[in-house]
Amino acid sequence: MVEFIYQRPMELQITADEVLRGVGKRPHLTLRIAIRGGLFPLRALELFARIGSTDRPVRALLAEVDDDERGMRAYFATDVPMRGTLTVGYGSEVTATIPLDKVKLKPTRLDEAKIKGAFHRVTLDDLGAFKRHR
Repeated sequence: MVEFIYQRPMELQITADEVLRGVGKRPHLTLRIAIRGGLFPLRALELFARIGSTDRPVRALLAEVDDDERGMRAYFATDVPMRGTLTVGYGSEVTATIPLDKVKLKPTRLDEAKIKGAFHRVTLDDLGAFKRHR
């Protein structure tokens, strides 16, 4: 059962950027979606984020609360479809739903030619070291 927590609408800053994240033996290129402006308290329940429609959402590989609890970051495969809804919450509680068609989020992509050293591009078909952490 999903329990909804209703909050008043608030102004949020949402960004999407490709970033290198150390996982396993080498860096992994992921898509980080960051949300600032809300309240994301540290809780015993696990923070989650997912993108998509209700029938086939894509769960974040990792989700973290900012130290000041005023934002959060979720890491996805670099080829996750940016349509549908970004849903965030704790455990089974949904605390935010963000329609991606309204925020028109355009991810900032890294130039792979400028990355020094070996890395793994995380895709939906190849999660790299993340598949061992799921």
